[in-house]
Amino acid sequence: MKPPAGLRNLKPRAFALEAYRLSDWLAHIQRQHWRSVDLSLERIAQVWKNLAGKRSDFVIAVAGTNGKGSCVAMLAAALQDAGLKVGSYTSPHLLAYNERIRINGRAADDAALCQAFVEIEHARKAIPLTYFEFGTLCALLVFQRQQVEACILETGMGGRLDAVNLIRNDIALITSIGLDHTQWLGDSRERIAAEKAGILKPNALAVCAEPNPPSSIAATAAERRCVLLQNGAHYQVEAADDRLLSWRSRHPALARQWRCVENLTPPFFGAPAPQRDNLAGVVATLALTHAQTGVTEQNVRNGLRKCKLKGRCQVFTSNGSGNGNGRPEIIVDVAHNPASAAVLADFLAQRAVRGKTVGVFGSLTDKASADIIAAMRCVIDRWYFATLANGGHTAETLRAQLVRLGGSAAAPAPAVAACDTSPLAAYCSAVAAARAHDRVVIFGSFYMVGAILAHLEQPAEPAARSATA
Repeated sequence: MKPPAGLRNLKPRAFALEAYRLSDWLAHIQRQHWRSVDLSLERIAQVWKNLAGKRSDFVIAVAGTNGKGSCVAMLAAALQDAGLKVGSYTSPHLLAYNERIRINGRAADDAALCQAFVEIEHARKAIPLTYFEFGTLCALLVFQRQQVEACILETGMGGRLDAVNLIRNDIALITSIGLDHTQWLGDSRERIAAEKAGILKPNALAVCAEPNPPSSIAATAAERRCVLLQNGAHYQVEAADDRLLSWRSRHPALARQWRCVENLTPPFFGAPAPQRDNLAGVVATLALTHAQTGVTEQNVRNGLRKCKLKGRCQVFTSNGSGNGNGRPEIIVDVAHNPASAAVLADFLAQRAVRGKTVGVFGSLTDKASADIIAAMRCVIDRWYFATLANGGHTAETLRAQLVRLGGSAAAPAPAVAACDTSPLAAYCSAVAAARAHDRVVIFGSFYMVGAILAHLEQPAEPAARSATA
C-alpha cells in the first residue's frame, strides 16, 4: 500500500519534522485497513520485527471490561514516584490523540508521534494495519526512543489477540469482567474472561482484581504456570468506610513488608466497591513486582495523592460550592457499557442532590445502549440524547429505546426526553433547562464526554474539582 501523496521518497526525520501534521497522519492511518477491527497478531508482529523493535525493561499489561484506565493511572503514579521513567499507553482518548501515549504523565508531543508513524509506514511495506495497531506500534516506538524503564500497556479489546499482546509482559492485571464487545469476544462472561486471560504469559505474574471471576482466568493462569493473586482468594480488602481501605495477603510470593498495607484512599470519585477493587488490584500488582521496580508502600501513597484522571465521575461545580450558586452541578463519566453505567448509577444514588438529575447521553452503535439506559433510568429524571457522528446512534434511536422501556414505581417514565444533533447541543439544552439545585450528568461514549469536556475546560466554564478532593 502506497504512502500518502507527497510523502514518497522523504526520509523519516524530514517527514516527521517538516511534512505531515499529526491530524494528517491520523486521517491516513484510519484508511489503511478495510476493517476497523482485525483481531490477530501476525501482521503487527511482522511490522514490529521490521522495525527491529525492543520492549522496555519492565512491562505491565492491563486488560478488563472496566477500570483499566484508573488502574493504569494509579500504577503509573506509584512507579513514577519510585523514580522510574514510566510510559503508559491507553485508549481511546478524550480531547487529543496524544493523551494515549504518556511519559511520566505527560502526553507525547506531535513531533514524536509523527516520527514514529513515518517509521511504521516505511516498515509495514504492503502490510495493512488497523488504526489501533498503528497506534500501538507508535506507542512502543516512542517508549523505545525515550528509553522508558517501565511500560504500562492497556488492551483496547480482549487480550489474547489484542495488539498490545505482541509484547511479553512481566505481569498482567485483569480488572472487572462484563459483557462488552460481545460480537468479537463472546456472549458470556466466561468466554470474555478467557479472551482477557490471553494476556497471561507463561511463567509470569498475574493479578485478577475481579471479585467474582469466571473460572477461565484461574484455569489459564494454572495452565501457563503463572503466579496468580486473585481478589478474595489470595488477598483481601477491608473497608473501614466508603473511602478508606486496608489490603492484606499471606501469599508466599510476597515480601513480608507487602502483606499488609493500611489506610489507603482511592483517588477517584465513583461507587465504592469498584474503586476498592481497582486500587486493591494495583496494590497486588505492585506488591508482586516490588523487587523489579523498587516501589514501596510510601510510593503507593504518594502516587495516589497525585493521581488524576479525566472523565471518570469527574465533578464540576461553579466556585466549588456545589449547587447553591445559581448553576447546576455537572458530572461527566465515560460510562459506555451496562456494567460501567450500573457503577455510575450507584455513585449518583449515593450522592445527594437537592433537585433533579438530568442525563445527557450519546452512544456508539456497537454498544448495548438500551441496557445502558435501563441501568441509568432509576437515577435520571430528565433525558437529553445526542446524535454521535462516526458510528453513533441517532438521538431519535436512543429516545425510542427509552420509550420502549416504559416506566415503573422504581423508575418512572421521564418527564422530558429531548433530542439534539450533537453532544454540545444536547448539553446546552440540558443546562439551559436545569435549575440551580439540579445536576447534569453527561455520560456514554468517549466521543460524547470528550466533546463536553472540551467545552467545560474553556476558561469561562466552571473549574473542575481535584480528583482527590
